[in-house]
This record gives sequence, C-alpha cells and structure tokens, in this order.
Amino acid sequence: MLERLRSVPTELRNEQSAQLCRALAPFLNKGQKSLTVAIYAPMAHEVNLLLLLNMYPQHHFAVPRCREARRMDFYHITRPEEQIQPDSRNIPAPIEGLTYIPPQQFDIIIVPGVAFTAQGARLGYGGGYYDTYLPQCPQATLIAAAFPGQILESIPTEAHDLTIPHIITPSNFRQ
Repeated sequence: MLERLRSVPTELRNEQSAQLCRALAPFLNKGQKSLTVAIYAPMAHEVNLLLLLNMYPQHHFAVPRCREARRMDFYHITRPEEQIQPDSRNIPAPIEGLTYIPPQQFDIIIVPGVAFTAQGARLGYGGGYYDTYLPQCPQATLIAAAFPGQILESIPTEAHDLTIPHIITPSNFRQ
C-alpha cells in the first residue's frame, strides 16, 4: 500500500488533497462556531490537510507530536511552513513552544491511515498512537480523508482497532 501511495504523481496527489479538503465542508461549516480540529502534518504520500488552515481560518487546527510509549500530544498551529519540521524519525511534527491542546477540546479529529474500508476499518502505520489517543476524545467526530486507492474491500484488524465512522474520498463521502 505504501508503495502504491508513493507512486501517485505529485500533481494528482495535490489535486485530490484539495478535493478532499473541499469534501470536508459538511463537517467544518458549522455556522460561525469556531471548531478545534486535529489534523496531521502530511508525509509526502499522504493527504495534505494543511490546506484547511487557509480554507477555514475561523477554526483552531492542531497537529501531533509522537512521544514514547505510544503517546502523542497535539499542538496548535497557524503557520505550518514555520511551525512544522521533521522529527528524529523524519515525521513532520510541530516545533517546540507551541500551545498544547488537550484531548477533550477536540471537536473533530481527522485520522491518518494507510488503508481503510468503506465500513470504517482503518489500517494505520503500526505504532498504535491513534488507537491509544482516540479513546481520550469521546466527544470528537472521527473522520478519515483518503485517496481512492486507499479504500479496500477488507483489511486486517485487531480488537483494539477503532472504527472511523466517516470515510471521505475525493469523489464522495459517507456520513
């Protein structure tokens, strides 16, 4: 799957990332209410959700920094080009000194993954960070934004794997 994702031409990935960000509108257009939204800083093969910062300036966006023992913390970002840098594992992460956002403050969490099913099963990267973090956020709406090639009929799951109720693709979305 990772090889397939890495083989998508950059121009197509950028176009589909923009389509996915537009497809998130039903979740992010909540009148004048400012939402707190967890996104991720994308690796080269992932959906670029950083576009949402310009599309929805009224919202507060945060990205994760992975810690030891499958822990991660989220930090508020406003200028990703200045506030996100590769960590020691070369994963894009927020720089030190940004405002910490506690799990109970999130309205929406957009979850990364390698593959998904239309029913909401998620295949992550194997670290268990989101599987550990998401139970702390029962109030948050969980969403995955996926390229078409990431949607499979079935994927291996384990008992601790959480279902993502909203899987968004560039051409359609499920609520």
